[in-house]
Amino acid sequence: MKKVEIITSPNPILRKKAKEVEKIDVNAMEIIEDMILALESSEIEGLAIAAPQIGKSVRIIIVRVREQRDKEGKIIQKAIPLTAYINPKITRFSKEKVSIEEGCLSCPNLYGEVDRPKKVRLEAKDIKGKKIKINASGLLARVFQHEIDHLDGILFIDKVIDKSKIREIDPVEREKEKSKRRSQNEKS
Repeated sequence: MKKVEIITSPNPILRKKAKEVEKIDVNAMEIIEDMILALESSEIEGLAIAAPQIGKSVRIIIVRVREQRDKEGKIIQKAIPLTAYINPKITRFSKEKVSIEEGCLSCPNLYGEVDRPKKVRLEAKDIKGKKIKINASGLLARVFQHEIDHLDGILFIDKVIDKSKIREIDPVEREKEKSKRRSQNEKS
């Protein structure tokens, strides 16, 4: 099986503004397939990936979000299957912001608090060239903003509120934390 590496900082391609996809052709589909392969085979469980993270400076992101429920069991985020968004752009941001700790496949083991708008409106094309418009909130809004930042050469570490509080977590500790969160979610 083909292995696609995820580019990590300080690789300069992560700092370039990605180009628009002119045509959704075989080349674009190969990039999407490579992005899926990279995301699926990553040692770090990622929610999304942008084309520059595999060394392709084009405006494509892939997002997947699992269903999330609140403490009462009410769905607060519907599951989004692995979906490609071509030439995505955010056309609206809410004034209300939320600070949450973020991490990134291209900055492995680093985590920091980032302030982002709580809601956004995303416009993009799907793999068939059809226009998509999505009103997103919560985690999905954050993921869209994070990935589109990648397309503009911006990393989450650039937006961390207090750079002195960036945490570096050992991969073994990160797995322990993830297991702990999973078991807490299963109990609630």
